[in-house]
Amino acid sequence: MKIRSAVIGLLLAALAVPASDAEARRTGKVRTEAIDMVVIHSTGGPTCDAATGKPIWVKAGTLEENLRNIEADHNLGIHYMIDRDGTLRASVPEDQVVHHVFHYSGRSIAIELINDGDGRDPFPDAQLSSLVKLLSDIKQRRGITRDGIKRHSDLDHALLSCDSTQRRKVDPGAAFPFASILDRVFQPQHKKT
Repeated sequence: MKIRSAVIGLLLAALAVPASDAEARRTGKVRTEAIDMVVIHSTGGPTCDAATGKPIWVKAGTLEENLRNIEADHNLGIHYMIDRDGTLRASVPEDQVVHHVFHYSGRSIAIELINDGDGRDPFPDAQLSSLVKLLSDIKQRRGITRDGIKRHSDLDHALLSCDSTQRRKVDPGAAFPFASILDRVFQPQHKKT
């Protein structure tokens, strides 16, 4: 129960959206902005422990428990979640807004990867292959450019309220092979000589 509360706390902190502004569960508000971005997240990461007020690291958890927690809370939402074995699950439809990254939710698609996000937890090949397939599909359907694929850490630079030396969002983490994923989805960028 303590881990579940910490995961929900982490996700609520990530969203930073008042409950009255969010309706995400298996549905969300209809978009008013064009989709031009995909944001990649990991399910694990730093947060403040509600009981102690000290920073803790929430582990990745399972696909089932993460989806259950997100879909049970009106503030939380995600479009897709990919498990370590490559299993892809859809939640809220892409044409609806989910609150997953402050200031960018209205124009982006959210993908969560089951991973600790600590820079040490590896991303299995099956998970990365599923991500590449999904990103390639979204790119084709939505016209997303290479610059439109972002990591959560690229967009949220806020610090933890309980530790002003710790970034609140570091996901998907240093172990995520971002350049390699982009090269698999788009043509590799060659340096000009």
